[in-house]
Amino acid sequence: MEILESIILILSLLIVANIVSHYFVSIPPSLLQIAAGVLAALFMHVKIYVDTEWFLLAFIAPILFNDGNNFPKRELWKLKGPILGNAIVLVIISTVVGGVFVKWLIPTLPWATAFTLVAVLSPTDPIAVQSIAKKAHIPDKLMHLISGESLINDASGLICFKYGVAATVTGMFSLKDATIDFFHISIVGALVGAVMIWIFNGIRLYLMNQGVDDSILHAIIQIIIPFIIYYIAEDVFDVSGVVAVVIAGILNISSNRNLSSFTPEIKMVTSRTWDLVVYVLNGIVFVLLGIEIPFAMEELVHNDNINTIGAVFLAFIIWIMLVVIRAVWSYVYTTFSNNADNKIVLWSKTRFDDCIMSGISGVRGAVTMVGVLSLPMTIKGGAPFPSRTLLLFLASTVIIFSLLGATILIPLLTKNSAPVAYRGNTFVSDEDDDNDDEDETPVVVKLTQAEANRIILDKTIKKLRSEMDDGDTAVYSSVIAEYLYDIRNLSIRNRSPKLASHQISKRRVKGKKDAELWDICFNCELEAIDELYTNHEISDEAYDLANRKIAKYKKEIVHRRYNSTVEFFLSYFRRTYLQIRRWFYRSVKYDDMQQINQDSIKISTAGAKRALVKLQELAHSDNDDFTDNLIYIFQRHYEDRLELLQGKYRGRTPQFSGDRAALEVKALSYQRAFVQDMLEQGKISKKTANELRQNINYSEEVINIGVE
Repeated sequence: MEILESIILILSLLIVANIVSHYFVSIPPSLLQIAAGVLAALFMHVKIYVDTEWFLLAFIAPILFNDGNNFPKRELWKLKGPILGNAIVLVIISTVVGGVFVKWLIPTLPWATAFTLVAVLSPTDPIAVQSIAKKAHIPDKLMHLISGESLINDASGLICFKYGVAATVTGMFSLKDATIDFFHISIVGALVGAVMIWIFNGIRLYLMNQGVDDSILHAIIQIIIPFIIYYIAEDVFDVSGVVAVVIAGILNISSNRNLSSFTPEIKMVTSRTWDLVVYVLNGIVFVLLGIEIPFAMEELVHNDNINTIGAVFLAFIIWIMLVVIRAVWSYVYTTFSNNADNKIVLWSKTRFDDCIMSGISGVRGAVTMVGVLSLPMTIKGGAPFPSRTLLLFLASTVIIFSLLGATILIPLLTKNSAPVAYRGNTFVSDEDDDNDDEDETPVVVKLTQAEANRIILDKTIKKLRSEMDDGDTAVYSSVIAEYLYDIRNLSIRNRSPKLASHQISKRRVKGKKDAELWDICFNCELEAIDELYTNHEISDEAYDLANRKIAKYKKEIVHRRYNSTVEFFLSYFRRTYLQIRRWFYRSVKYDDMQQINQDSIKISTAGAKRALVKLQELAHSDNDDFTDNLIYIFQRHYEDRLELLQGKYRGRTPQFSGDRAALEVKALSYQRAFVQDMLEQGKISKKTANELRQNINYSEEVINIGVE
């Protein structure tokens, strides 16, 4: 009963704090949550004891999994050098240098405890500065660096924190054993996370393949994934659950917004469910922080040889130290990076401001609080954990100083201002449109939801094609191609276990046409390969490799559903194996692959051009073997490939993505109008119309999530 009462009380405090934050927008919601906890502790005498293991499982696992899932993978790879430098090297430097500095500041603090404090302060929280990024004009590269660093330094910082706590509890520490153990639990933890998320991804794809598309079910599966992975990594394999959930989040298949395997409803419901979970977890952490502060101050006054004002001053000095270490590291790292690029600029005001901003932007947040609240009460032998209340107070105060520092100083450095929001505090509630509770009069209808949806998509395509000449052709073609893919997949998503004979026959004819058109395109590519080889423009190895690839694609020419469970998972395993083998081969034999890669680009370019010529001939001929829509899809495929090979792929640029999102929203407005027309004409029932509108709303929400 006490646990239930505590949960209700904490959630109530969180709700009150966030309601107040809407009236005081200049104050970060995290500070108001802390204040709510402080008031509850002072006036209601609330005190909550936290168990280390379940606290890490309940808070760390979902927060880090969600961060890894939402981080842009392209930016993570592009900035892998500075991100790894900040996330690993900077964490180690901060722990060592900061630990020595803290030991000098507080001589009575044991060495292991000093390192423990700085280690738990190493993880940063980038969302604290993201809300001011647009108005404060923080450089995009810096924002991506902070976000990527936070994703990985959560893991490295907490591992260092774990060793610090173990050394304090046991009184023993071996650098050699710690180093070996560090790599062991990190590497094996990463493997556990990768394998587990691969299994979960396969299960979710299999469920979709079998028509199990319940959005609530998929959201629940998504939520439970990080808890299972963390538990298995920690308790079964005895490795880092933190690393496991981070890797799992990065490799999670649902991180791709354009993944056609999942419906817009599943994507939207899952995304909003995660918003809710992270919103609550982060709020609870800061409310708990506020509850702990008064008791930490009280115990600090009575049990430690330092007064409260002195402890606040120490926390301020420690925060300044962390800012200086980050700023110096940024200066040193950029010096070596610029030196490698022959862009040596040892001093400039802009560079100085960037380094200072990098230092201030290292805001501490939820992960730091989770770690410090998980400190054990006792050490080996039953003695109290050394200066636990002091560490809790210092860590809590450093979080507040870092938050206030970012709130005040970053706008000053960028000559602008804006309120700050913490991780999870940007939750946006959904508003249902077009809800009508009037009684529905039964009418005779001719169209099911799937049939109506098909007609609406056809009309939308015609509308977009009529506007194509007046707009950006590439943007319109991209959206039209996606709608054509949706039409092709519509029958799959709405599959019935028992199909009529004419439906089966129609599907087989459609699949046969796809296969025939692929065969024509592949033959064009083979002709291009032979021509290049005859003209001695490619090597024997590249020629053989290209022919083997085309032969493999020809075997897999028909995109079909898997009726056998074993067949589905064998195919899933085979695709994964080929991806791993391809990555490993390219990594190990990089030098040998350079010439082959250059030849492969020639082959792909020539093959795409020749296939496009053939497709254009088919489009302008009177041949009725293939529909215009089918040819159009193939043309978009080869056009995108050519743009990518020639470095002109606009689909990766922010401008193109923004224009495409705007057109997608416009197309959805057309769909709403078509739904209304069909309803007024009596072709669909009011219930079907509401279901179609709901799907349109889901699609629009998915677009908005992608833009955010």
